[in-house]
Amino acid sequence: MPHPNPRASRAWRAALVTCATATAIAVTAVAPPAGAAKKPKAVVKMTPGEVTIYKTGNGPDALPPDVQSAVMTTLTGYVNAATVTPLRKGAANDAALGTALAAPVVARLATDRSVLVDEGLPKAVGRISVKGAPVALTGLADGGGNVVVVTADVATTATTKTAKGPLKITRSGELVLEPDNGTWKITGYTLTVDRVGKAIKAPTTTTVPAAPAAPTPTVAR
Repeated sequence: MPHPNPRASRAWRAALVTCATATAIAVTAVAPPAGAAKKPKAVVKMTPGEVTIYKTGNGPDALPPDVQSAVMTTLTGYVNAATVTPLRKGAANDAALGTALAAPVVARLATDRSVLVDEGLPKAVGRISVKGAPVALTGLADGGGNVVVVTADVATTATTKTAKGPLKITRSGELVLEPDNGTWKITGYTLTVDRVGKAIKAPTTTTVPAAPAAPTPTVAR
């Protein structure tokens, strides 16, 4: 009866051990940590809607794409800082708010915080979804062709689940934005906020008028 070659047998066993070790390493590398729980991701959907431009002299005939993009970035950042973060963590990050709000508006947080920020509410335990109607943008350009003011008509609805029940927040009104060192920041606002759901004791509605903004020059359409 023929006997297997001892060297071949040892080589075969070594190959099997190497293969098994490599497989174990690969499995270990991709396996998630035991007990690790992923937090539900927030969903924020904000898109531009109708765009209008008012101009004097040789101003642009349309809101420049870079301005429109920068404004939408600021609006999305504001929603994340004012709604998503406090619902997830219990409080807003004022430094993050400062990237979307101009200094005079940040100074008014002491009086208008309840309409600008969603704090003091039960923390979200489920996914936070923020959806809204397309944002109508109206720009104002000066005689030099520079867009100096953009107003945004916002209407957003944030929904989530908390340990006390569902929560729904609607925020609507107008935000005024102006250029600020290469970015666009919110300098004024007229907002109404409604908060309803089993997560809170009773529905609330808060409204604030526009914060003081720079004087608007007379323009011709």
